[in-house]
Amino acid sequence: MVEETRPKPTLSALVYGETVYWGTIVGSLIAIIGSIIAFLRQTNVMEPGYVFTAIWQGKTNAEIWKGGLGSLPNGHWYLSSLSSGDALTMFGLALGVFVVIPGMFGSALFLLKEKKYLFGVLAIIGGCITLFSCLGLFTVPE
Repeated sequence: MVEETRPKPTLSALVYGETVYWGTIVGSLIAIIGSIIAFLRQTNVMEPGYVFTAIWQGKTNAEIWKGGLGSLPNGHWYLSSLSSGDALTMFGLALGVFVVIPGMFGSALFLLKEKKYLFGVLAIIGGCITLFSCLGLFTVPE
């Protein structure tokens, strides 16, 4: 029987893949723990029952936030409330998105070293777009 040989991934692919893989796992675990806390404790920013009901009713993000808090939260609202379950869940989700940024920039560094300039520049652009979004410089429409 002939054994197949797989192509070896480039260092840039490994840097991106490992960063996003492990960061997403950590973010997912934090989100799961936050969800459990949200359902077991009464200290939440918004009542989980209301949130689920509003989602099933087809309400928009703005309608859900206005109905639960009276207004839309600003920026990274969850950082000041990490002891509540829903804020911890949101932190885990945000971390899962954020890990793309170091993955992209790390990958770009190795792509440029590998003389793959187009892909390196595209990785930098993608990383910047994600970074600007995480910093709140791109706003989500209501």
